[in-house]
Amino acid sequence: MLLDAIILAGGDPEKDADLLAYAGGAPCKALIKLGERTFLERIVSAMLGSTRVDRIVVVGLLAEHRPDLGSRVVFLPDAGSILTNGEAAVQYLRSTGRISERILASTSDIPLITSQVIDDLIDQCLPYDVDLCYTIVDQELMEDAFPGSGRTFIPLDGRRYAGGDINVAKPSLLDADKNRLREIVGERKTFWKQVRVIGLDTLLLFLIRRLTISRIERRVRKALRLTGKAVICKHAQVAMDVDKPHHMDVVREAWARQGPSAQAE
Repeated sequence: MLLDAIILAGGDPEKDADLLAYAGGAPCKALIKLGERTFLERIVSAMLGSTRVDRIVVVGLLAEHRPDLGSRVVFLPDAGSILTNGEAAVQYLRSTGRISERILASTSDIPLITSQVIDDLIDQCLPYDVDLCYTIVDQELMEDAFPGSGRTFIPLDGRRYAGGDINVAKPSLLDADKNRLREIVGERKTFWKQVRVIGLDTLLLFLIRRLTISRIERRVRKALRLTGKAVICKHAQVAMDVDKPHHMDVVREAWARQGPSAQAE
């Protein structure tokens, strides 16, 4: 099965001002350079090299900032928010007369992903017939791959996990309760606030460190009428996003440890 992909490349330059200045003055996170190529170019290259990805829709860049990345890559303007940008991408794909049964959705600030990472992630997700496969990465794996990563780790099932930034979903996911989705997406950087949206009992379990993955999946099904599966990804790159100058240092150091051939991918 081939999946269409969406890359959310918008952002708030004012909110990201410190990071953008530290990274060399790029106009947005997608255009920060790592070596000779931007974050966006690296992510698109990984997707184009994947055996599981078909078309790619990049949403959020101004016209003057859009590089020529080939015929399989389409650019759409910013539609205002993560949800509306996702909706715009899905509407575009539907308007072409065909859209994949699942969509690969990614942020534009995980420049260390590779084609193999994408293939493995999709292969992990496809067996689950759910609306959303949400990737999580174990703390031990994350810190081994990216020492001092500065990620937020959530206690679940006796372990601690970071949330991933590339996931697999059915297009119909965006047809769910828009208000609840907007709340959850709006609090995506603060896990306990997301948990609160799907129920105070779930929040209590989180606060006393008794929350489980299966509990969250059940509550999402009840609150949003959506089926979901948390997929424990074996590749830490999916959760190494760049939000702060410190994260930029971590990514640069990890990239520098790779050999020339890996850096060029």
